[in-house]
Amino acid sequence: MTVAVFLVFWIFYCYTIFINGGQTDLSMLTTDQAQIWVKSVSQVNNISQNLRIEIVRLGYEIEIPLYNDRDGIPYQNRHLFKQNINKRVDCYLYENQINTFISSNIYDQCYGGLSSRQALQNLAGTYIYTGNQTSSGLGIILVEITNSFNWFNNTKSYIFNDQSNIKNGTQLLLAFETIIYYNLNSDLIFYNNKIDNIIQQAIISIKNDNQNHLQLFFLMENLSCQRHQQIVNDDLRLLTIVCTTKVTFKCPLKIGSTCWIENQQISNIQLNIDSHTFISNKTISVRIDV
Repeated sequence: MTVAVFLVFWIFYCYTIFINGGQTDLSMLTTDQAQIWVKSVSQVNNISQNLRIEIVRLGYEIEIPLYNDRDGIPYQNRHLFKQNINKRVDCYLYENQINTFISSNIYDQCYGGLSSRQALQNLAGTYIYTGNQTSSGLGIILVEITNSFNWFNNTKSYIFNDQSNIKNGTQLLLAFETIIYYNLNSDLIFYNNKIDNIIQQAIISIKNDNQNHLQLFFLMENLSCQRHQQIVNDDLRLLTIVCTTKVTFKCPLKIGSTCWIENQQISNIQLNIDSHTFISNKTISVRIDV
């Protein structure tokens, strides 16, 4: 039996194929859907330029059109697939019919794209969508900056509340983390490479915010970060960037005065990823006594 015949047999009877050295699980697809997937992968892997990668903030509203209609060319989406890190392929849309068995389906038939009021973890991943004649790929990276804030006075935990007061010049250690969900283990070779490059270059930085003048009250220095990778829910990769920074509280007023800080957004902590900047939305309320 030739290799070609063997592969055809394997696809249409076992729904499992081997692409890029890994096992692709097509058990969730029908024979026709599996055939479309294989053809679409071949089309997408022939294009190495202008790869679409969307970076979305966890919990925020999303609206991702699957086609660029700036040229006035009408596109009609017919198929939408997604592949997880275990290379299992799910069909979200087939012949314009939504798969009702996928409870987290975010495809909007009226809008013709991915749309949701709240971006959840399972949004991240690698997609293939097809029109009448063409197939395209889409990679989605999901981020959550400063997922948690923890303050320390030396080795002891420090709790902020609405009545916290600190002496001018007090130094505390702030520990926080940023999480990034993604998939770079798909049949889309160029997408895997681009997503990996984006993830490797993602960094946390601390910059002065001239809009809220945060630097007048908080001096942040000695930023140190570590990266930890793991797999979550058997579907996604997760990169956690754990950081610490020394924070010195200061009040620019004269002795005997007080600086009141209420719900101040610590917006100078930023995630920089693929030319995008995501700003911390954590806030703090504190009284600084001089």
